[in-house]
Amino acid sequence: MNWQRGRTHAQDTRILLLTVVLLFSLLGVPATGAAAAESEPWYGWFWPLGERIEVETLKDEYVPFKSLGDIPQRPELLLEIGDPFLDTGQLDEGFEVPIIGAVWQPRLWAYVIARSSLQTFDNGQQGRVRESEWANRLDLFVNLQLTGTEKLLLGLRPVDQNRPDQFTRYSFSGVDEGFKSEFNLNIETLFFEGDLGSLIPNLDRAGIKPIDFGFTVGRQPISFQEGILINDTIDAFGLVRNNIPFPGTSNLRVSGLWGWNRLDRNDAIRDADENTYALFIAVDAPVSTYNLDLIYVDDDGSPDADGFYVGASAIQRIRALGGLSTAFRINSSIALDEEIGGNVLGNGTLLSAELSKTPKGSDDIAYFNAFASIGNFTQAGREAILGGPLANFGILYASPNLSNYGAEIRPFTDDVIGFAAGYQAFWDHKRRNLILEVAGRHDYDGDGFDSLGFGFQLQQAVGRRVQLQFEGFYTINKERDDGIGARVEILFIY
Repeated sequence: MNWQRGRTHAQDTRILLLTVVLLFSLLGVPATGAAAAESEPWYGWFWPLGERIEVETLKDEYVPFKSLGDIPQRPELLLEIGDPFLDTGQLDEGFEVPIIGAVWQPRLWAYVIARSSLQTFDNGQQGRVRESEWANRLDLFVNLQLTGTEKLLLGLRPVDQNRPDQFTRYSFSGVDEGFKSEFNLNIETLFFEGDLGSLIPNLDRAGIKPIDFGFTVGRQPISFQEGILINDTIDAFGLVRNNIPFPGTSNLRVSGLWGWNRLDRNDAIRDADENTYALFIAVDAPVSTYNLDLIYVDDDGSPDADGFYVGASAIQRIRALGGLSTAFRINSSIALDEEIGGNVLGNGTLLSAELSKTPKGSDDIAYFNAFASIGNFTQAGREAILGGPLANFGILYASPNLSNYGAEIRPFTDDVIGFAAGYQAFWDHKRRNLILEVAGRHDYDGDGFDSLGFGFQLQQAVGRRVQLQFEGFYTINKERDDGIGARVEILFIY
């Protein structure tokens, strides 16, 4: 494959060989033979990159239990009425609700997550100008906690409209230069969740009836198969039954969902009235955790856009490979009427494998994720500011979900194969971490383009409420210009 005009096949081969060497270095594949058992691997001088953490043995001396005064005071939330969040001391006794018999201990908590970033982005797309901007996002959450299981959650995004071009920002260069405000009071999240047996304990005072069903109703985020199958915020009602006895398993969970509004199918129509019906099944078996997820979207718009989506996965740790953590997935989309362009609705299957390992003597993480799509796989729903089906495969496929800075490498799948290989190192008791990543994709159908990208992300905690983040990327693209970008973000939680 020619990553760039003028690049030879020999150069491409060297790039791929270097990538394979990097992969085996990152995953720390052990050498074999007696000599390997007696000597340090060739990469031992730099492996692991982060802090080395030795396994501590049990102490012989007495270690007293830490009490008040020994443990640092917790940071308070923006608003705390009633029992404080994760505080110590005596809990309020609450009151018993007539008829239903539940004991409520009302607590009102509110907190904000504020993000502000200076960023410049150019992915090499023809006809697109470089976006350089100061962008902002504010998430405000208000949580009314009634019991340990019942709560009402309200979420607002008062400085953006949940679309890439609708954030409060100042643009230095791009399509819309100058200051743009997007102040609003739109409700982005509003749902109530609980457990039927806990909400109405008078239905089963003896505690022997099978009425412990979890439920949720309202506007809420829905994400399954790590966001590959669906990653959207919709108006929905859900019902879940946990801990169903089943031979050979420690847990069987079955969830049902009906969504009636706000499904975003990559078509910029947020308040569409499609009906979404879903069944999600998860099984914890001795070796693996298995998931089977089914979604049917009934869309009688023009044109008809009914679709069926299915995802299956197996997640496990393989001890024979040194404790390698793995996740294997298959996700398919089926257009029941006709396909719709623009990654709205397509026929296709996405195969993926995720491998990760913690190097001995550290808490670092090395990972290698690979994927292959047959046809045009599309998600059942996706918020506009999120990446596509590949958003969780690596930092180069992800979007920071903050204004016009998008995914560095195209996160959609239409007859493509690709990978992401990276390493995350931790220092300063995990208050600082660095991700280094190389990722690439090849369009074997010939309708798209190939990309090879390099990126980094550095995060540093400052105090107890602030996080600084620095990241940058460079992509080599076929049939289009190279891409380059960087961003600096400050995140504040209160």
